[in-house]
Amino acid sequence: PTQAITVTTTVGGTSACTATGITAGADTLTVSWTGATVATDGSLTIKLCYDDSETGSKPWRKYKDAIEKNKQCQQTVVESSALATSVPYSPATYDIAIPRNIAPAKYTVQVLNTDPTNGYTQWGETSCAFSIGTYDRLPSSLVGTMSFLIAFSIVAGTAGYMIDRKKQNA
Repeated sequence: PTQAITVTTTVGGTSACTATGITAGADTLTVSWTGATVATDGSLTIKLCYDDSETGSKPWRKYKDAIEKNKQCQQTVVESSALATSVPYSPATYDIAIPRNIAPAKYTVQVLNTDPTNGYTQWGETSCAFSIGTYDRLPSSLVGTMSFLIAFSIVAGTAGYMIDRKKQNA
């Protein structure tokens, strides 16, 4: 395939490259592209790829020249080959909710033009990486509640043990 597609990404109207606080499970990534040659029955595939800086010491994320085997673009905890498949050419923009199971790291977005006869014919990737943070599933109110219940269970368990010991010794 040839690199002919120009790809840009935004989050909340701001370029993803300059956006801060992009959060998995909470934000939506808007992917836009130009230069994709429209093929009959063709479509686009959108992949989230680890930035080169995120693959150095992790051989399971290494780049491979074959698109189907490129581990750099399989980004979720449960490996997924793409964020979106069968994306229509028009309009040249697509919104993707960033899944919660995305690892906090730096990423680029890759768009692949798929022709059912010839396979992948064109591709493009964002020119800059952006960071995705982890979704906070433990708000401070929940942490406080859990702390109280743990302390309460220790006190209740100790009191129950002492009462039981007292009954056995009586």
